[in-house]
Amino acid sequence: MVVISPTELRNEQKKYFDLAEKEKVVVKRGKKFIHLNVSNKINNAENEMQEWLEDFLAIPEEYRCNPFDISPSGDVFFADKRNLAAIERGKKDIEEGRVHRMLPNETLDEFLDRMELCTE
Repeated sequence: MVVISPTELRNEQKKYFDLAEKEKVVVKRGKKFIHLNVSNKINNAENEMQEWLEDFLAIPEEYRCNPFDISPSGDVFFADKRNLAAIERGKKDIEEGRVHRMLPNETLDEFLDRMELCTE
């Protein structure tokens, strides 16, 4: 994260706008912080709420639950009981030792090749 002054932003706008596409850029103005947010569309609370609602309603009613009961963010992933069941199955697999571990000095490619052999 880079914290800059309004003067720095004014003097080198292109530099900081380009940088904001790669990492967080914050302008400190007095006691307030202004975050530069790069997006391909205009974001506002109303659009975000509409998108969230559409995603929520896309879940079949019998599988819906309140995601805020599980996650403070209210992520729609947690609004689908099927996703919650998959998480619980994964936790049970871990508890019962049904896991695969990388071997010491094994590369990711070697590990994935080995896992492919396990599923054949």
